[in-house]
Amino acid sequence: MNTDSAVILDLQHVSKQFPGVLALQDVTLTLHVGEVHALLGENGAGKSTLTKIIAGVYPPTSGEIRLFGEPCQFAAPHDAQKAGIGVLYQEFNLLPELSVAENVFLGSEPEQRGLPVIDWKGMHQRTRDLLERLGTTISPEATVGNLSVAQQQMVQVVKALHQNAKLIVMDEPTTRLTEFEARDLFAVVRALKREGVTIIFISHRLEEVKQICDRATILRDGEVVATVDVASTSLESLAALMLGHRLAQRFPPRHQQAGDELLRVQGLTRYGAFEDIDFALYGGEILGITGLVGSGRTALLRAIFGIIPVDEGHFYVDRRLAQIHSPQDAIAHGIGLLTEDRQREGLVLEMGIGENITLASLEHDPPGLLIDHQHEAELTDYFIRELRINTPHPDFQTRYLSGGTQQKIVISKWLATGPRILLCDEPTQGVDIGAKVEIYRLMNDLVENGLGIVMVSADISEVLGMCDRLIVLRDGQIAARLARGDANESTVLAYAMGETPDV
Repeated sequence: MNTDSAVILDLQHVSKQFPGVLALQDVTLTLHVGEVHALLGENGAGKSTLTKIIAGVYPPTSGEIRLFGEPCQFAAPHDAQKAGIGVLYQEFNLLPELSVAENVFLGSEPEQRGLPVIDWKGMHQRTRDLLERLGTTISPEATVGNLSVAQQQMVQVVKALHQNAKLIVMDEPTTRLTEFEARDLFAVVRALKREGVTIIFISHRLEEVKQICDRATILRDGEVVATVDVASTSLESLAALMLGHRLAQRFPPRHQQAGDELLRVQGLTRYGAFEDIDFALYGGEILGITGLVGSGRTALLRAIFGIIPVDEGHFYVDRRLAQIHSPQDAIAHGIGLLTEDRQREGLVLEMGIGENITLASLEHDPPGLLIDHQHEAELTDYFIRELRINTPHPDFQTRYLSGGTQQKIVISKWLATGPRILLCDEPTQGVDIGAKVEIYRLMNDLVENGLGIVMVSADISEVLGMCDRLIVLRDGQIAARLARGDANESTVLAYAMGETPDV
């Protein structure tokens, strides 16, 4: 990137004060036309607040914002959008029941000349032109709800381009994408860069930052600690700037001590999702499951936990046939599930920390009509201490905690049930590198104490670094079984894509 290029956005000494909290302090940030600029920091560092100021959601408490050299003040997101700023949030801003074209043109539908009638032909053609500009073959008439996550991400980009965005904020755009799908997105980012579009790229995956970004600004505790050239800065240095200290080791070491068989599934089949799945899980080990989106990995965990029924197959717990038809059955057999979407399925965000921690173990309390609040408080204090949950107080509303802290609370909730088998679906999704390492250490501690963990992750480096054995799924079937140390990322990706890996 040529740093002498024109400045598109210039923030000078921007601060944001909420009641009792200084979220941003004296932030200065300059973005150039056609650069991909990473915004990095741990959960709670101020990234979301800063992007919401840029997007017009929040006004700054103090400081100045200039867009193309002109001072600007956004009273609402619509003002930022009209000024050429688009935002791709983690939660898609799309209507699933509408077509791609209808989503792209929502609120700006073209009319036929001289008639108050939507020009459907013109709308579809303009949408097709934008899709072809990104090199994608998605049909403008396709229903968005029927598209893959990666395709919906592309629709969001097209929507921003239709709105003539010159600056696009991408907030964790690859969180739910496989590495293969992320490559397609990166190709789009490079194409936008060549056209002079500026990208703010927010990600906890530092390998992606090295691959796609020109410069990076690192926030810590609401302040800018550095802006660096990505190409000349190592991954270790980026992590150290985020954390405030050097990261000794990404994947903490563990001595595998496989114990007795805890869980076995035989011939497990759910028509349309997965077929004829067999595997065993032993105490003291982490079994990894990976595959592309749609490979059946999440559906498999939800079936084991009794959320969705199976059409064929059997469960065995402690080598005994087990009937698992509901989550209650799974919990009774000592199984816990960390769902992929912790905010919608793992937590009740309006509740406090203690209420969430004890939510799945209320039936384990002494019997009676009333909740034992003293026991609830003792259990909460125990997990806050043992898992080092950073919170102002035990009753603090879960909604306002960082992603890493929320994940610790979900883990605490299941540990409170006394499980022996833990099913983890994307356990580090959307958390920063420091919180990831803490979760890895916690998982290691659990298996060293005899638990068995099934870990589903689309991050191949994560499953290779953490798991003792690995199952690769493709189209709902087992494509490969690999032992730790017998595979690398390219081998796993080849199996997931149905290709023959290089030996």
